[in-house]
Amino acid sequence: MKKVFLTIIIGASLMSSCKKEGCTDSAATNYDKKAKKDDGSCKFPVQDGFVWKENGGTEIKADSAFWTTGNWGTGIRAYKGGMANFFEINWDNMNNTSVGSKSLPSIYGFTFLKGTSTYSNPNDASLSITSVNGSLISGNCTVSVTGGSITTITATFNNLLKK
Repeated sequence: MKKVFLTIIIGASLMSSCKKEGCTDSAATNYDKKAKKDDGSCKFPVQDGFVWKENGGTEIKADSAFWTTGNWGTGIRAYKGGMANFFEINWDNMNNTSVGSKSLPSIYGFTFLKGTSTYSNPNDASLSITSVNGSLISGNCTVSVTGGSITTITATFNNLLKK
């Protein structure tokens, strides 16, 4: 009886330590939503994320970032430490992800929450989309901000997925 029990435990631990084949996530490039499975290759897009510098300082990487769109326009959301560091960047027109410069209006174009401080752009600024690959976008911006001790934020985003 001990040998059977030991065999079951060893078998279960070996099966759980093996890498699972296939995907159950719709972010997989070969995911079939109707069949609820992928074709076996299970490839996910590379997401490099969102990084920024405050006043030219050290590069900081967001824990989570994505781009989104709606009737209000198109934008990026990035988080680090939950809402401790949060970016909301918006530009005009729904699904406006073509390569090129996008205007960030002084009202609601660029907002950065850091702790209890809220930073925004007092003047119109711009963001550059440098690459579009399916639903992935890449680009950068440098924005002058007011609201506390930070005066300039430089941000780079690579392969952000649409959410």
